[in-house]
Amino acid sequence: MKKILLLMSVVAMTVSCSQDITDMNVDPKKPVITKSEYLFSNAEKKLVDQMVSTSVNNNVFRLFAQQWTETTYPDESQYNITNRKIPDQHFLVLYRDVLADLHDSKVMISATATATPADEAVKQNKLALIDILEAYAYSVLVDTFGNVPYSQAIDIEKYPLPAYDDAKTIYQDLIKRLSADVAVLKTNSTAANFGAADIVYGGTAASTVKWYKFANSLIIRMAVNMSDVDPAYAATQVQAALASGALSGNAENTKLTYLTTSGNQNPLYADLVTSQRFDFIPAEPFVSAMDAVVPGGDPRMPKYFTNLTSPTPVIPAGRTFVGGTYGSGNVYNSYSQISATLNNPAFPGTIFDFAELNFLLAEAAEKSLIPGGSAQAKVYYDAGIRASMADWGVTNNTAIDAYIASPKVDYNNPLSGATYKEKIGNQAWFALYNRGFEAWTSYRRLDFPVLKAPQAAINKLIFTVPVRYTYPGGEANINKANYTKAAADIGGDLLNTKLFWDKF
Repeated sequence: MKKILLLMSVVAMTVSCSQDITDMNVDPKKPVITKSEYLFSNAEKKLVDQMVSTSVNNNVFRLFAQQWTETTYPDESQYNITNRKIPDQHFLVLYRDVLADLHDSKVMISATATATPADEAVKQNKLALIDILEAYAYSVLVDTFGNVPYSQAIDIEKYPLPAYDDAKTIYQDLIKRLSADVAVLKTNSTAANFGAADIVYGGTAASTVKWYKFANSLIIRMAVNMSDVDPAYAATQVQAALASGALSGNAENTKLTYLTTSGNQNPLYADLVTSQRFDFIPAEPFVSAMDAVVPGGDPRMPKYFTNLTSPTPVIPAGRTFVGGTYGSGNVYNSYSQISATLNNPAFPGTIFDFAELNFLLAEAAEKSLIPGGSAQAKVYYDAGIRASMADWGVTNNTAIDAYIASPKVDYNNPLSGATYKEKIGNQAWFALYNRGFEAWTSYRRLDFPVLKAPQAAINKLIFTVPVRYTYPGGEANINKANYTKAAADIGGDLLNTKLFWDKF
């Protein structure tokens, strides 16, 4: 018996020396160790997903821009964004799923030693890309809420309840960071970055150039946003970024091309197709405006909308499509539908494009942020329209030329708009279809198109189209002291409290 016990002890000792039994506590399907590349890819996807989703649990930007409206449940078109905790979700995704992953990826890469100058160039490019995406995410947070956590954000151990930073100060720091990132990428323009892990531009040396052009374009967007509150600063930044090199064509648009496989599809596909729900239709303010520009409607309309063949919606005389009543319940089959173009699971998710850049530069020219005045503004304005047409697959150049020369579009014709804000604002609204956040931002900055709150919202004492999200309820409960100060600093946590750059 003693021999048996001794043998068992030896076996136990042998097993304990050759195998760490704590491995039994590790779930191979839930790894606790990852790679910086995986974190970067995940942050890219989560960021684009959040910006392009149409789920009312995530964002309602297309609805606020009145490009789309709802059918059965019109709450969000009536500006109720708290029942589904939409601000909480937007805030959470950008901080937890995007910025936290980017931060962790940065920490891992920074700690990695490099053997050669070539390796160091790739490392520096990776860090610059991370910083660019961080700047983009923070700019979206500012443009959504106003003052937000910044200097104390992400470091949850040191700052479990982060303070809120001044929005203008954040903007200026982001532009400074982006300028530094551009300098790094231009120095290392022949080096790659994340390789296949970069699911936006592809990670090659050629993509490094596209990344710094995106960064410069983002600087231009932010500078134009704040041009009414600090025109001298805005002019300096726009001119520097433009001289350094911004997007030069649709081939450089900042977008993620989705896949057809489940889990990697454009979020629109889940909301418009696989859900088998019929929650969204084009909104009449947007459809009627596009239809009224030229006889037969804007050439992009068949790319944006479609009509059912049975039952056929009743189209008003002289019209090609009809949108649903904004802010009310609508019968899905009674109106035009969202085009099948957007029902493609692999349809790209875009966060910046050449058309948007041109409209920003047209505005910059009118505001004397760059030389050229109205004559130069027309060049950019026309280029914005052409870029949008091309990006949506409108190839009939004769029709495009006729559209740009038509009385209501021609930049030099008074019928195209009484002011440059109306001319640029309306055409940017058309071009930024399916990019609800940017369309909403353009509307807030230019005050065109003229959008009105629906009657149901007015009945709830919301008299204007919202110009910001209210802060997340979770922040008001958990981070109450900092939330209260932030709300007071911006002038009240209300849907109609204007952001620092929204002066007029």
